[in-house]
Amino acid sequence: MPERLTVLNDDRLTAVRPIISARLKEAAALVGGGAFEEFFDDTMRALLRDGLHRIDADEGTVWLLDATRSFLMPRFNSGPRAAELVGRFRQTLRSGMISMVVATEQPICENEVHKNQQQDKTLDRQLGLLTCAMIAIPFYFSGEMRGVISGVRLKAPEETGKEPAGFGLDDLNALQLTASVLTRMIEYRLLSLVLGREGHE
Repeated sequence: MPERLTVLNDDRLTAVRPIISARLKEAAALVGGGAFEEFFDDTMRALLRDGLHRIDADEGTVWLLDATRSFLMPRFNSGPRAAELVGRFRQTLRSGMISMVVATEQPICENEVHKNQQQDKTLDRQLGLLTCAMIAIPFYFSGEMRGVISGVRLKAPEETGKEPAGFGLDDLNALQLTASVLTRMIEYRLLSLVLGREGHE
């Protein structure tokens, strides 16, 4: 019979738990703001890129809520024109399909996106592209929804013929798994920073 993992409660930690919880909340707020690009390290980037590759997405984005929780801001993008998005574009929560993910805290898997009237076409116009298919899922860490992770398939407006293949349920599940692992990595690094263990393991 396999041995069960049992970790007993240590009463000596009782006094410091509120302090650690408060520090984690403060650190998460910093990461959710302007410090994300520095915090989002090469391993996290590689994990997300691999997850996007597995679902054959052309590119993907980590969108985080701003301090007012009125906009989604792209904090990481895996595409060749990331510099035009990250830290520059703002997606209002009053329109757009990824904003629906924030409002409902439910993922979406949408094909023929550019034909959907609920899509905010501002970013597509800015980049001169058409979003054909998109997966967008809520992104959580430290007990709160912090934003959205999206993966897309694109084409140029002048391209004729068939559109890229749409996403399916397996793709949605795969990206959700990637996001879950990413959440654990972020929370582990936050805890390491708060405990002063970063770089000592």
